[in-house]
Amino acid sequence: MSEKQQHYNVGDLVEFKHNHLNVRSVKTGIVIGHNTNNNRFKVKVNKKDFWVSQDKIKLLSKAQKKNE
Repeated sequence: MSEKQQHYNVGDLVEFKHNHLNVRSVKTGIVIGHNTNNNRFKVKVNKKDFWVSQDKIKLLSKAQKKNE
């Protein structure tokens, strides 16, 4: 049995296209959560959160792990 690979991690900088009332815009934000049931990611843009499907997200920068 194979596990689904998570492509984005908390802290990654991502970009996605948002369509609301036929107004399309490109949003840039940080991944703050992941729903494994439907493979959607919670992305924070300014002070608003969006649930975005994995196939709609483009990675801009990976979050670096903090060395202890």
